[in-house]
Formats: sequence, structure tokens, C-alpha cells
Amino acid sequence: MYRNRAATAKLVHRAERHGYEAIVLPVDVPKLGRREADIKNKKRGTIDVLEEVVHAVGGKIPVLFDGGIRRVTDIFKALALGAQAVLIGRPVVFGLAAKGEYGVKRVLQMLKDKLELTMALSGCPSLKDISRGHVKTAQDRIQSML
Repeated sequence: MYRNRAATAKLVHRAERHGYEAIVLPVDVPKLGRREADIKNKKRGTIDVLEEVVHAVGGKIPVLFDGGIRRVTDIFKALALGAQAVLIGRPVVFGLAAKGEYGVKRVLQMLKDKLELTMALSGCPSLKDISRGHVKTAQDRIQSML
């Protein structure tokens, strides 16, 4: 999505013409790739506002986390902060580029295996057992210093 509304409208109409049924917007859409001005102004990243968004919607609609997933611990943290699902793109694209369909399957299996290990090490036998108490955010660390 673009800051320019006309460009955004054009992109949405193009997606509709090509049969898209949904468009996913990550929490950090206004930042568009961590522009220099956004970094200087200390705009928060997706994970930094996830908990606020989950609280704001109050369970009325599902919150899907998208943005910055590089490791399984990122997935675990997003789930602990209230995301109902985590969208992964970059790791899958890397798997596709490296080994095609096999690479995608391998990346997904690795993520699944490592998430299960992370859950076991955290005392979480199922996804439902992952809770806010399993992670510390930057805000938590600041609060603990006060």
C-alpha cells in the first residue's frame, strides 16, 4: 500500500480484477519499509504495537500478525502477544528460491519443528498454552527498570 491514495486505489482495483479475495495489511503499513524519516521519528514496528491492536479489537475480529518474522521465536512472541495467526513470507520465498517446492516444504517443516521445540522448552504443550507471561517486550524491560 502506498501513502498516495490514488496509487493505493489503483493497486486495489488491479487486485480485484485479478480475482483476489482478500488483501492483508500489516500493522506497520504507514511505515512502508522503515523509511529513514520513520526511523528517525522512532515509529514503532509491528511487534511493538501488536498487543495494543489485539486489545483494541477486543476479540471482535482476528488479528493476523505480518511483518518481521525471521525466526521461530518471532512467531512464538506474536502468538504470546495475542495474534491468532502469523503470516510468514520471507522464509518461504527463500525456500522457494533455493529449492523450489521442496524448499518451501522444508522451510515450513523446519518452522513447525522449531516452534514445537520452543513451545516444549517454554512449557506449552499446545498453541493455546502460549500466553503473555511467556515473553518480555521492550516496554516490560523499561517498566522493570523504573
